[in-house]
Order: sequence, then structure tokens, then C-alpha cells
Amino acid sequence: MSKAEPMEHLPHGYTNHTTYHAGVVTKAYKGRDAQRRMEREAAALCGLETLGTAFPVPQLIGCTGESLSMTFLEGVHGQDLIDAGYADAVLRACGAALRAVHSVDATDVFPRARPGTVLVHGDFGPNNLLLTGDASRVTAVLDWEWAHWGDPVEDLAWCEWIVRTHHPEDVSALDGFFEAYGHRPDWQVRHRAMADRCRELVDFQPQRVSLLIDTESWTE
Repeated sequence: MSKAEPMEHLPHGYTNHTTYHAGVVTKAYKGRDAQRRMEREAAALCGLETLGTAFPVPQLIGCTGESLSMTFLEGVHGQDLIDAGYADAVLRACGAALRAVHSVDATDVFPRARPGTVLVHGDFGPNNLLLTGDASRVTAVLDWEWAHWGDPVEDLAWCEWIVRTHHPEDVSALDGFFEAYGHRPDWQVRHRAMADRCRELVDFQPQRVSLLIDTESWTE
């Protein structure tokens, strides 16, 4: 009899508990609004699978009262690749992937979306991308629990915030991110979107007040 494959806790998760076993990823939602976030991610994954988008996302397998099960997709975490020296390639891949995300009609995923809005990932950045080992291709866009319809600057600004706060030595690579995306909103617009998102996260997790404090000291 073969030895059973052990369950493995997957890294890079900060809010939820995500495990891998026998080709299946199980994501148990924790914290405030866990049920709503789970339902939002399930809706996004189902809608995107139906559309057959140009960017890969996990396939939803099942749902319990507290967790989702989905397919495991191979790849290297975007932030690990940045740390390994691939910042330029990773952020260009981020820009191209986000352009594809924002090309989706939000009403095809969320029927109640307002006309003229785009599909917003809600936590977009190298933190939620898997890529090939040379960072030449995105193999998965993950974590759709914050997905909604809205303004594209929300995702653009948040990806920039991730880089500025977690990879400050690679800020120059953001030029490639915006170039690959095809648009760079004014700094004031981006900064306002960053600060707004930080305030939302402070409300979501009050103990992480440093998020908001950090935004006050940013300069371009």
C-alpha cells in the first residue's frame, strides 16, 4: 500500500488558511466577511471559467460552508521571483495580465455590475501571480475574493503599492508594469487609490494600522 500524500500548507497567505493535497487546493476563509469573500471568489472563478479568458485561473471544484476547493496550478510565486532578480520581467508580466483582466466585461462575471465599469481583481500584484521560472509567462492569477466591478486604477495602484512597500529596491521596474498595461494614471490619482485601499484594510484588520501610516509618508 502506498503512503498517503500529506496535506501541505501553502505559503504567502495572510488572511486565510490554504492547503494542498493530491492536486487540490482548499482555501478556508478566515476573518471578517469570510462568507461574503468566499462567495465572491466562487462567483469570479465560475464566471471567468465560462468566459475562457486569456489569463489562467484555478478551476472551482467544490464549496463547503467555509471553504472552496480548486485545481492546483503550477508556477513560481511572483514575489519570490522578484527577490530572485526577475523584477523587470515579473512586473511586465503583471502589466500584461492586468490588461487582460480589465478587458473582461464586468457584467459577464457579475451581472449586477454597473455599465462602463471593469472587472477589478481587488488584490492584484505579484503577490497573487504564479509565473514560469524565468518569469516569461503568467501561469495563474490567484485569490479573487476581493473581486468586484469598479475603476481600473484600483488594481494599478495596489500593484504599485505592493512593490513600493515590499520591494522598494525594485520601484524602477514599475515603468515596465505600466508600459505593458498601456496606461499610467497621474500620481495623485494612484496615490489616492492606494490610500483608500489601505483605509479599507485598516477597517478589515484594525491591528494593521501601519498600512495607513505608511501611505502618509510616500513621495513619488
